Amino acid sequence: MVLVYPATERDVPALRALGVRAWRATYEGVLPGPAVEYGIEELFNAYSLGAAVRDGRMLAAFRDGILVGLLEFDRVDATRTMVWKLYVDPDAQGRGIGGLLLERLLQAARTPEVRVEHDERNVAAGAFFAEFGFAVDQVVDEGDGARTVRRVRRLSPRVAPR
Repeated sequence: MVLVYPATERDVPALRALGVRAWRATYEGVLPGPAVEYGIEELFNAYSLGAAVRDGRMLAAFRDGILVGLLEFDRVDATRTMVWKLYVDPDAQGRGIGGLLLERLLQAARTPEVRVEHDERNVAAGAFFAEFGFAVDQVVDEGDGARTVRRVRRLSPRVAPR
């Protein structure tokens, strides 16, 4: 059974370890080696992860008490929630954990849309987000052959309880 709940300060070392494993599995052989290392230090350092946890912007998925997935998000403004990170342990991928994390966020989002970005070369991410109703909104040329795909999912308006 997989449980999803807000990450705590105690989870930060495990969040970093999972992020490093998942990032390497996703991008080694896709991005140049220095870019892989830069991504790890930029995205999975203890300070950034700790700030997301303290601000209540990090969901964690646990199976049998072991961290198997993470999702970092932020409410950018009144209209947009942004998914900044969604990673599942490479050994646990394909078991619905990423979907559980994403569904949890979609149910809790209080904005009309949720957005996500991914490297165009990450075909698996594109397929995953398309499966969850995220449509391509824009593709941005970042130079050196890198392109960022920006996706959006517009949520149904919620009816206020009477």
